[in-house]
Amino acid sequence: MGRKKMVYLNIAMFLLFQVAANLLFKWGGTAPQRYWWGFVFGNAVGMTSILFLIGMYRTLPAATVVAIASGGAFLMVQLALYLVYREALYPAAVAGMILIFVGILMTALLNRPLTGSAAHNSETVVAADDER
Repeated sequence: MGRKKMVYLNIAMFLLFQVAANLLFKWGGTAPQRYWWGFVFGNAVGMTSILFLIGMYRTLPAATVVAIASGGAFLMVQLALYLVYREALYPAAVAGMILIFVGILMTALLNRPLTGSAAHNSETVVAADDER
């Protein structure tokens, strides 16, 4: 599988597992008898998502990974909670979500180091890993 496809696969799987984990946590919080089931299964799914997060860090700059992982997970979880549990979304929250999405796009598409240092270049990191 090509490098670009692996990046997209890691992003998609990370976000999918984060959404699933959060839905399990919410489900566990809906009734006392579900608490521990939601806790155990939510954490199992959430821990698995970290494997895909590590895959993202291998190929993307750290700032891009943080933007996509944190911001993307937040947006996807909010959407999933709205669709599955009909959690309320208020206009101010939707405006904030739009701003977060714009921030993710700016960071992911326009992320360039402020200095000319190659230390921030993920391809340098990947090349260094390949040499070992």
